[in-house]
Amino acid sequence: MIGILAACAATEIPAARGDPAAPDLRFGLMTHFAQGWDPSWIQPVAAAHIATVRDEIYWDSVEPRRGTFAFPPADDAFMAGLKREGISPLVVLDFANPGYDRGQTPWTEAGIAAYARYAAAVLQHYGPQIQAVEIWNEYNGTFCTGPAASHRAATYLRMLRAAYAEIKRVRPDVTVVGGATAGIPLPYWTELLEGGVLDCLDVVSVHPYRYDGPPEGLEDDINGLRQLMRRIGGRAKPVWVTEIGWDTRGSQVSGGHAVDDATLARYLVRAYALLLSAGVERVYWYELRDEKDGPAMGLVRSDAARTPKPAYRALASLVRQLDGARCVRREPSAEGIYSILFQRPSGEQVRVLWALQPALIAASGSIAITDLAGRRVDAGAELNLSDSPLFVTGDFSGLPPAPPQTETVLADSRRDFSSMQGANGWYYGSHRGPAGLGFSPLPSYAVTDWSAEWKGELPFISVSDRDQHPSVAGSVPVAAVRRWVSTRAGEVHVTGSFHCGTQGDGVGVSVLVDGRPLFRELLGGGRHPVERKFDFVQQVGPGTAIDFAVDPGPGNDISYDVTDFSATIRSTQEEHF
Repeated sequence: MIGILAACAATEIPAARGDPAAPDLRFGLMTHFAQGWDPSWIQPVAAAHIATVRDEIYWDSVEPRRGTFAFPPADDAFMAGLKREGISPLVVLDFANPGYDRGQTPWTEAGIAAYARYAAAVLQHYGPQIQAVEIWNEYNGTFCTGPAASHRAATYLRMLRAAYAEIKRVRPDVTVVGGATAGIPLPYWTELLEGGVLDCLDVVSVHPYRYDGPPEGLEDDINGLRQLMRRIGGRAKPVWVTEIGWDTRGSQVSGGHAVDDATLARYLVRAYALLLSAGVERVYWYELRDEKDGPAMGLVRSDAARTPKPAYRALASLVRQLDGARCVRREPSAEGIYSILFQRPSGEQVRVLWALQPALIAASGSIAITDLAGRRVDAGAELNLSDSPLFVTGDFSGLPPAPPQTETVLADSRRDFSSMQGANGWYYGSHRGPAGLGFSPLPSYAVTDWSAEWKGELPFISVSDRDQHPSVAGSVPVAAVRRWVSTRAGEVHVTGSFHCGTQGDGVGVSVLVDGRPLFRELLGGGRHPVERKFDFVQQVGPGTAIDFAVDPGPGNDISYDVTDFSATIRSTQEEHF
């Protein structure tokens, strides 16, 4: 552990300044001590002043025989180590047990009752050390097997209700965290909310990974979930992000999304700041160290020296700067500049400040500036902003003002997505042929745990709130099309982007106005960048149709052709609308 501690000292990260009697639990880490990590890995957690970790106490390990609980020494050892360091565990209660329901996810009344007893046994064994538990992990994903997978939301609700009641019976003080969803699948959450999930949990948890993009937008996803809670459940419960992270990797195609060590550090601080600005109460980074097999998602390498990555230093610096500081707001500023304002218990202000594109702003006020590694930055008359966040402490007043709101949003492809053709001016259909002629509405609307989408009879063709997938009819390419039809006359400002994956042979993306193409480009397939942004002004009248299309590309291979899409249409002449 000398390597970790020395690295922290070298980057000038002093001890956290918060009250040790009231540790800041907003900053967490995922660990895998239950999977055999040596307890000595607790030391780099403590060295970064992380006050909480998320780990598991597996059902089959503590109930090796039906009805008999015997807690393994390895579990007791890492829990004791966390206790010595004052680190609070968020314990995930999972997975199946061979003694019940044929070793599959519990789905019978007997299996669900046994799961609830296991939850109570864990709490009784470890006592007040455990203050929060999470019911299962990514039930909507691959960690649900057997008959339960046929009705995921309904079966999860049965299990959650039983566990919640038993946990509150033996430990009413324990926080019960529920959901733990892979992503933020709103159709799945809709089913949970309609089933009364808010009555049997204290905290909602999600895993909003963004493997193929930067963290900006996470705050909007959280706000969307919170709005859904209010709309269906009548109230919003606290939200914890119990997994978030990126794996360090190169790009598979020219222009694709790559994450190196430096990028990982930048993403970490930006993600934490954005999530805290959206009111998230806790964030658990996935994960502390690289696994020997699998994606490199850790903050520390699994080499003999346990070498810290820049992201480890960035998290330690983030905790030092924001320990005990409450998030006040994201401050209005010029487009692409982010300033998240926090206030320390002393009243001192500290901002997390970055820009998506390089920007030079005035550095007025009595301020101190620190970079991601905890090093002081000289504060001159001007401040160079980049996508690498800075911590700016003091009375800072150099932000460029936000531009005046001269445009009104008329339509947003994600916000307005609907189960009705024509709602909010949007239609969902297809074009056939290389010229993209004709528009045929897709005939059916389907809802699954993961998505709500318009579909057709051809293979894979679909349009959802976030993506479009093309198809083929024999040798004829068929584009998945999202159409917006204007109801008034005037000028509109259209912005958005297409983003395809890094597998497959690529897709064709295009925008057409009344059948006239404004552009068509090939994305992905190793030939071109995987993102195409658009920003144009267009004169429209009643009935003008703007089509956003994704076709299979020149090879007509529809494998891996799902393409993320978003568009916002604003009026530029408000008096005409």
